[in-house]
Amino acid sequence: MPDLQFTSDQVAEALSRLTAVAGEKGLPATETAGSAEDLPARWQAVVAAAAVSPELDPASLEQLRAIYNFIEAVIISCGAPDSFDVYEACFETLTKVGFGLPGIANKELLLKLLEDVHEVYDVLLSCVETYEWVQPGATGLLRLWMLQVLFAIFGENLTGLMLMELTDNDVAGAVSLISFIVRCDQAPFEMQSAAGQCLVQLTTADSVFLSKTDAGGDDWQNEQIAKLTSMLNRHVNGLIQGIIQFDIVEAFGRCICQHQMSHSRTDIIVKYFLTTIHNCLLYCSANQKKLRQHLATQSTIVQDIMIPYVYNILPALFDNPACGPALIEWQNLKATLQTFVVVTFNINVFRPHLRDSDMIPKICEVPRILTHISMLELLVKMAINVDYPKGPYCDKLTQMLQAAFEQLPPESQVRLQRRMTCEQSMRLPFSRSSVKAVELLSFAFGSPEASPEAAAANKSTKQRKWKNAKNKARRRKKLFSMQASNKNGEEPEADDEQGEESEDDMPPLIPGDEWEAHLGTADEAGVPQKAVCQLSGALMHDPVSTPDGYLFERAALEDWTSQHGSNPLTGAPLAMDEVVDREDIANFIQGYQLQMLSVTQVAPEAIDGAVPEVRAAPDPDVPAPPPTKPVETGPSLLGDLPSLSKNDESQNKRKDKHKIRIESRSVVDCPEDMRCAIDGKVMVNPVLSRYGHHFERKTLEKWFGNCGSVCPITQKPLRLEECQPDNEMKKRIVKFLKGQA
Repeated sequence: MPDLQFTSDQVAEALSRLTAVAGEKGLPATETAGSAEDLPARWQAVVAAAAVSPELDPASLEQLRAIYNFIEAVIISCGAPDSFDVYEACFETLTKVGFGLPGIANKELLLKLLEDVHEVYDVLLSCVETYEWVQPGATGLLRLWMLQVLFAIFGENLTGLMLMELTDNDVAGAVSLISFIVRCDQAPFEMQSAAGQCLVQLTTADSVFLSKTDAGGDDWQNEQIAKLTSMLNRHVNGLIQGIIQFDIVEAFGRCICQHQMSHSRTDIIVKYFLTTIHNCLLYCSANQKKLRQHLATQSTIVQDIMIPYVYNILPALFDNPACGPALIEWQNLKATLQTFVVVTFNINVFRPHLRDSDMIPKICEVPRILTHISMLELLVKMAINVDYPKGPYCDKLTQMLQAAFEQLPPESQVRLQRRMTCEQSMRLPFSRSSVKAVELLSFAFGSPEASPEAAAANKSTKQRKWKNAKNKARRRKKLFSMQASNKNGEEPEADDEQGEESEDDMPPLIPGDEWEAHLGTADEAGVPQKAVCQLSGALMHDPVSTPDGYLFERAALEDWTSQHGSNPLTGAPLAMDEVVDREDIANFIQGYQLQMLSVTQVAPEAIDGAVPEVRAAPDPDVPAPPPTKPVETGPSLLGDLPSLSKNDESQNKRKDKHKIRIESRSVVDCPEDMRCAIDGKVMVNPVLSRYGHHFERKTLEKWFGNCGSVCPITQKPLRLEECQPDNEMKKRIVKFLKGQA
């Protein structure tokens, strides 16, 4: 637990502010809450008892309970959306009492209070960002205290799942809270670190759980998988939308600048940031394209954050001739390289900085790094993605990578070639449009034996390897190359010698037969054929089709056509304005991807070796109907929180008893036409282009600065002077968010 203790005098001052603010508004509204005048005496009684023993005696415990009852009554009876000063005073007091009294009984009382005000907590998060949008600074430090009170209870054990429980699975609300804490210079570093860790956890399937209730029939497992798949679909779309809307990139940038004098702190924050971006870019989501465009407007993060982070890691590796996967700096470097591969494939404005710096050659000089095929694969892919022949280190890199390949044992050479070719559908992507780079590194693209007998033997070998894996849970979490998060203070597990070279291999999952009607038969890695880009060979996240019916990943095809102006398979002339978005294919791929992740939670035996029969998940682009019974979530980490179902009788009783009157609307609920056409963020200063598209002025300015004077949507010439402010749209947005539309 970090040193965030508050003195009894600081708690008394917070109580005094609370009673003053509440008294001005005539709160609490009920007489059963007790008198505000009694609070100082009650607190002094608690302090006196705590000085004798941290575990309070029954009499002093009753005094503390009375203080909490008063604060709870203020929170419940306030209900005014413009009373953030009251809520801030309440949660500040709760936080200081929580840290000021270390006893278990205090934490139990505080936890019970949070359960009782759970509905208010959720509603507050949904409207805080709305009021901040209308009037920046209107909510003060409310969000800091709202998360800090959780920290007072759980400390560094706070998880993304806990935030999801507390917010009724409102992932956008959780992201909003995390973003504020990460960027807030008044937040303790321990809290910023915990918030970053929670965000990484929100990018994985682990953050949405269904309880494994007793099997009720033959279809129980299928029903659980389908239900979790539907929940994951909503979660992923909301997560990416929240990351864009609440400026996660900017928040991490501020946090890194705040702690730039401490290498250990910046290492932690940067790793959480890179892992978040890495995982989000690997999802096939309706918001995938907007996330890429949002990141494209933030291109300074490469030279300001990413490259300095690598240079910060390298000295420790250079000083250790025996460095390897067991070293924490090695693990951090590998996670960073994985993120670089994903980012440089998806966003071309990031490439020049990485290509023109000496970072990649420096990494190749790390002792023993080129003897590990997992690292060699990442370096080859990153070199291709940045189109390294156009940079100043072409000859040096080619020589280093080829020499490293030639020194590998023959079986490792074949394994690397398989990774780059026939197994590419379940690995990190690389750009085929960098023709010269692919040609120079052609040794990594040899054609390993691919006969039916060899393929069958390889599949059998992989199944045995996964079945006998020492840590199946850790491997299951690496589906689709997702990265996991380690708890603060907990070292990542070192890969065993075999696992380090094979950890990203796709395990034998459920059969792809259920997707054949829409995505075709599965390849050797278990991925349906139409889910794979016909250019890059990787799983698609933003599929498009050409007039002659070929399917490609948008980012891969954009790269190719910008350099060659043709169909990469037929050679026929092709421009990007001729291709069509394939939302139908994207929906099926997302359904397939999320179903696989759901299986790892509901039926892990499907990956450990046994293969259950699983039905296709519901079409992801159709919102799931409201549940007719409570949605089952995982075992409560916060106690018996209210059900997610709006039809639950007990919840209706709670609403009748504690009427919640906050009626503002969440920013994430804004209609599509109120969002910037670049990244989907709700506009503050909307402008209208001559092509009829609305943009956020600040975002459009960044776009022009990074991508040139072209329209982000049509790719036709466009200048900022040709875009006019749309005051009527701004009025509509404000009116909607105030709940008056």
